[in-house]
Amino acid sequence: MRAKNNRTRILIPAALAWLVLSSTACSHTASQSGEPPGAVAEVTLTQITRADVSQILNLTGTIAALPNRDVRVSSLVPGRVAEMKVAEGDRVRAGQLVAQIDDRPIRDQLAQAEAAAAQARANLANATLARARNENLFERGIAARKDLEDARTQESVAAAALQQAEAALSLARLQLARTSVHSPLTGTVVKRFVNVGEQVDGTAGQAILEVADLTQVELIANVPAVYLGKLRVNRILSLASEAFPGQSFTGRVVAIPAAVDPATNLGLIRIRIANSKGLLRLGMFLSAQVPIETHAGALVVPPQAVYRDEEGQPHVYRVEGENATAVPVQVGIESRDRVELLSGVQAGETVILSGGYGLGEKAKVKAKGQAKP
Repeated sequence: MRAKNNRTRILIPAALAWLVLSSTACSHTASQSGEPPGAVAEVTLTQITRADVSQILNLTGTIAALPNRDVRVSSLVPGRVAEMKVAEGDRVRAGQLVAQIDDRPIRDQLAQAEAAAAQARANLANATLARARNENLFERGIAARKDLEDARTQESVAAAALQQAEAALSLARLQLARTSVHSPLTGTVVKRFVNVGEQVDGTAGQAILEVADLTQVELIANVPAVYLGKLRVNRILSLASEAFPGQSFTGRVVAIPAAVDPATNLGLIRIRIANSKGLLRLGMFLSAQVPIETHAGALVVPPQAVYRDEEGQPHVYRVEGENATAVPVQVGIESRDRVELLSGVQAGETVILSGGYGLGEKAKVKAKGQAKP
């Protein structure tokens, strides 16, 4: 019996030693696996604040001249271009000579018309004398009535022939004057289409050059129909161009369309811009950011602080201490640097700015820093 008790005393300490060794080995194995006992996400934080937020409409369009201030100048007579007085970029005045068409053929036509008119005047003078002579003879009873009527008819025919000759002479003089091509307005030569020695057909379809008044220009921009009702004539806008980094232009809405393109549901608006320095050129691209709706004192956060779930529903992560909780929110106006929150949060609450992707509804977080509101 005593021997049995001795064996029991030996086995119990041995079993305890085995349990300790086994526990140590398991702990060592766990540490070797690299699995942290509890993952903590590192995030940056920001606060929900109140500020004004505006819905911005981005407009992009091209520069065009004002209506009736951009003219393609054509020769009204056919012929060879004898001289070009201007080139692209030149300033011209209204009425200034810009091109000369070879006028020698038309001068010959004018000489013919002058000769025809002189002959018609002579014929009329002769017919007038004949009519007066026949009237005198008829009164004296020497000439027959038929001779008098024939003389009067010849005078009328000669008078009509003179009118026709004088009309042809006037047309020849007009055609001669048209060989000198003048600018119809004061502006800048935008484009030259022909050179000296080339032939023109004397129609409006073949322009010699283009002249535009660029002291004021217009931005022609497409606007979705849904926003047209939110724009107003005479509204002042700030515009920018990539051609002039850091420089802005001031424009004024002068026309809003009453109809839109049914294929695109877009309407063209016209924004007038002062261009006294001549920096803006026809065809140049300009962009404008137009605030069309503003909410004052709205609850806002940076756009990065709003996350969306698999269904696209927005939420933010409210942070209290080391705990982050997903809070569904309703989004209002969104701008480039802030988003309006309509529900779910209050001013002053701290939310995750970055590092929130992949977090569940509740998570442990560690703040790396807090962005300025």
